[in-house]
Amino acid sequence: METLLIAWRIFLDVSVLAFPQLLGILVYFRLRRVSQLLATIVATLAPAVIFFWLARIFLMAELDRAYAHGSGCGMPSLGAAIMLFFGTALQLGVGVVVQAVFAVIRDRKVVV
Repeated sequence: METLLIAWRIFLDVSVLAFPQLLGILVYFRLRRVSQLLATIVATLAPAVIFFWLARIFLMAELDRAYAHGSGCGMPSLGAAIMLFFGTALQLGVGVVVQAVFAVIRDRKVVV
């Protein structure tokens, strides 16, 4: 049972990182008809914004669990804040890389 719980938490951690990127790609394809530049900018920034909102839900739930077990210092809050900002920066960097890959694919006229 412990292994299943660990696997579920790993799945949640990976999904928090992958889900915003997938939504950013969907936003790109939806806005591409309006303007290529607008679609690129919004699809680059959207994963970071979505991650910032989504990760706070999971991090605050973990803080509630930590404080329920008697960990009353501020270190869990600081750790959650650092993970939130690091993850947001990571999503922004990955969003730029994804948009660069889309630009290369678009210029080469490769059909995916």
